[in-house]
Amino acid sequence: MKLPYKRIFSIIVLLIVSYFIGRVLYREWDKISGYNWSPNFLWFLPSIVILFITYIILGYGWTMILRMIGGRIEWVRGISIFLLSIFGRYMPGGIWTILGRVYLCRLEGVPDSRSSMSILLEQAYPVVSAGMVFTVSLLFWGAKANLTKILPVILLLPLFIAFLHPKPFLKIANPILLRMGKAPLNISLSFSNMLFLAGYYSVYWFVTGTAFFFFIRSFYPLDFYYIPILSGIYAISFVAGYVTFLTPAGLGVREGSLAILLSFFIPTPIAIGIALLSRLWLIGVELTILLIFMLNAETRKMAKTALGW
Repeated sequence: MKLPYKRIFSIIVLLIVSYFIGRVLYREWDKISGYNWSPNFLWFLPSIVILFITYIILGYGWTMILRMIGGRIEWVRGISIFLLSIFGRYMPGGIWTILGRVYLCRLEGVPDSRSSMSILLEQAYPVVSAGMVFTVSLLFWGAKANLTKILPVILLLPLFIAFLHPKPFLKIANPILLRMGKAPLNISLSFSNMLFLAGYYSVYWFVTGTAFFFFIRSFYPLDFYYIPILSGIYAISFVAGYVTFLTPAGLGVREGSLAILLSFFIPTPIAIGIALLSRLWLIGVELTILLIFMLNAETRKMAKTALGW
């Protein structure tokens, strides 16, 4: 029985990052264990607040897409559905986030076709904008911009923008949907709306990069100059975790990618420690969101419905 190409790719990526992290952990364990990992709360608390805001930005973005394609839903309700659905990422298979969101939208009277289309678009734009943000961030990877750093921006940005146009997007998305037994998409979004969404999610990555900067700064001194660089690194590491299918929420792959890229700017042992701690940072904020759901009667009912409690 042949393994699907995407699973083979996922295994290769997972082995590479596991080898990198394992090798450094073995060689540098004394430095990692001897480092002071007590965070500076004057920097750590802002990272929590800003990270929480990024989840609201994501929820607002998905609700905006759903309304753009005709899904009638209240803003607060849409953001609540999005925030609740993120917990499906921690289940193997990567499908539970989608199923949970479609089901909750169905309860709000939104047809499955529109909610499914909105989810596909909402998953595509962060990935495309992540590539754009990372490409632009290469300009900041040194004191002076030279041709080596400018060339990727010149070559890659037009490709990302071209992908946003409905025609090339549908040529890629529809064959995938047909193989899944789904009806092809007929996107009514204009090219200007697609550019707006790409810009919106690019801003999201910059805000997330700012939160990540404060998180790192609570453990290791960095200048504010590194915010654009960290925005690109965090964005492309998200993509690395997103395109692998073996672990829930890109567990391990995202951290490995972060560690590799951060090691260009901070000592490798510290980069690995920060990459691993960043997962706890994310989980902590997401558990706080779940706790808020459980404290409110209306959102608690939504959570119990979605989780089958």
